[in-house]
Amino acid sequence: MNNRSDSAGRIGRTTGSIAGVGTKVLAGGRSARYLRSLKALDGAGKLATADISELVDAVHREFADKFCSTPVGIVAHCYLGAPYEVHTLAMDGSIISHYRTGEALPHGMDRARSLAESDHYLAIEVYPDRLVCVRPDGSTVLLESDR
Repeated sequence: MNNRSDSAGRIGRTTGSIAGVGTKVLAGGRSARYLRSLKALDGAGKLATADISELVDAVHREFADKFCSTPVGIVAHCYLGAPYEVHTLAMDGSIISHYRTGEALPHGMDRARSLAESDHYLAIEVYPDRLVCVRPDGSTVLLESDR
């Protein structure tokens, strides 16, 4: 198990499965369909409402098909340029939002911001008790809270 501790009090684990309090999140690879949906997030300003709905449905299908937990939201690097830094997709039915540098993110997603700015990850899935970093190839790194 490739474990490590860092100053943020989290444990990093690459692909595998874990059992949490009342939930199970498989940190295994993500599907090609899901990766395509994540890549489409940055073009959200040009997507029709139906396209955004299809995106949210694709994310829900990924988790309904494979996992027992759905993220609170997803945070990713925003390539729209200054002043935007990251964008989010909240799984509570919210639309995709682009955030300026320093602007607070909703639903506890701020803790994923610095990871989302990295080119190492396509997106960061935010759960109440953990973060799952999705790499461009679909592999994942699990960061679990010590709480």
